[in-house]
Amino acid sequence: MKIRAQKRIAIYLEFLAEQLSQTTLKPIHPAVIKQLSREELIQVVCWLFPRKFTKESLAHKSDEWMHSMVGNDVNILSYLIEQINDSITNTLDYSQSEVTDFFQKSQNEIHYLANKPVEQWDAYDTANYHALRSKTNTTKKVYAIFTSDVLAEDVYVVTTKPSYFFDTKEEAEAEIYNIIKEQQFKRDELTIHSLWQIQNNEY
Repeated sequence: MKIRAQKRIAIYLEFLAEQLSQTTLKPIHPAVIKQLSREELIQVVCWLFPRKFTKESLAHKSDEWMHSMVGNDVNILSYLIEQINDSITNTLDYSQSEVTDFFQKSQNEIHYLANKPVEQWDAYDTANYHALRSKTNTTKKVYAIFTSDVLAEDVYVVTTKPSYFFDTKEEAEAEIYNIIKEQQFKRDELTIHSLWQIQNNEY
């Protein structure tokens, strides 16, 4: 799904959550309950109460108990909105755990990169990794706006991820124009870099 479409869905979900929150909140709608797997229920409860529960502590709780903890549809919507926004900014981080997870899920653990520590990779290895992920449709090139002091080789290590992600460079340029128009920055203070966005596809 294109980033623009994801943003639209998130916006409308925010509108819906705001409207529902202004009414008398009711328990989760039965139709929504039918679409929630147990794993998703656990994720929502952990998201709502990160300091109180872990996946392990919820393993033996009943679905009905977790429904009561989630409470209402607004909490479900809030979770979905954050999931969408997180997926937009979910880019490769080249961590060992990310690489291991990829090779395990793609059942390609015999590949030489699966057994080569990431810190030992060179440009050839990184290019191979990108090619493998492209073949499995688990990454997509996207564009983001950074301050001009961020170099292309540093886009994956900046401490704060950019707020603006786009499907095309042209869309990013158009957004820079809007930012300048609002007098938030000057043109030479902003730049565009490409990144690899992780796609939540099955391997």
